[in-house]
Amino acid sequence: MLEEAAYRYINGQLEPAYIESDIELSELLAVSDNVTLADKNIASFIAGGPCLNMLLWGEKGSGKSTLLKLLALKYAKENLVTIEFIDESAGAIYKLYKIIRENSHKKFLLFFDDISFNTSDTVYRRFKSAIEGGIESKPKNVIFAATSNKRHIISGSSQDISDIYDKDEANEQTSLQARFGLSIGFYTLRKEDYLNIAKMYLKKYNINMPDDWEKQAESYAIDRGGRSGRLAKQFAAYLYLQQL
Repeated sequence: MLEEAAYRYINGQLEPAYIESDIELSELLAVSDNVTLADKNIASFIAGGPCLNMLLWGEKGSGKSTLLKLLALKYAKENLVTIEFIDESAGAIYKLYKIIRENSHKKFLLFFDDISFNTSDTVYRRFKSAIEGGIESKPKNVIFAATSNKRHIISGSSQDISDIYDKDEANEQTSLQARFGLSIGFYTLRKEDYLNIAKMYLKKYNINMPDDWEKQAESYAIDRGGRSGRLAKQFAAYLYLQQL
């Protein structure tokens, strides 16, 4: 009997995964359209309506995994069980399918975090088969969600395709991308959005805001490679420590 909101699947076993968050879905600023779209997809899945496998791609620290965690928490009370799939051994997905079918009263979100493959990587074929292929059908009570820093989860160029074999290989690669009917992009934050997120965390943590906090926040992001929601949160913690 699966009673937890989330699990990780590794070595052929389900282990409880405990999800905690200090923010709400409404506090995922600058990506509200993404939140709405993913939320509607999960809600339709729970209700038995049309739904799509999801690929959340884009900038690191932009809230992709956080969004999925918050949706897992939101819909756990409606019998959604989120499983992070870590086991890459052959046949692992079908052992998990058996567990999912034995719990037909539940809905399952199968979560693949931070995926990407090289064009020379044959593992993607097995992954593609797990998503939507093979002789065994995907259980009706499961959908997939994956996060990636790349829009195209198979890296490499399809240029200079010289013969039919190369074309077949390119088709094999792009067919994996097509398994995710809902592609949601997370882009680099504008300065205004980054500062709004930083301000939200400063207020949430009751941190005194110096007159030059915006300049400090921007410098903090630039020193660490660019603006993101993760860096906005880290800046708030950094400023808190500075004030101790």
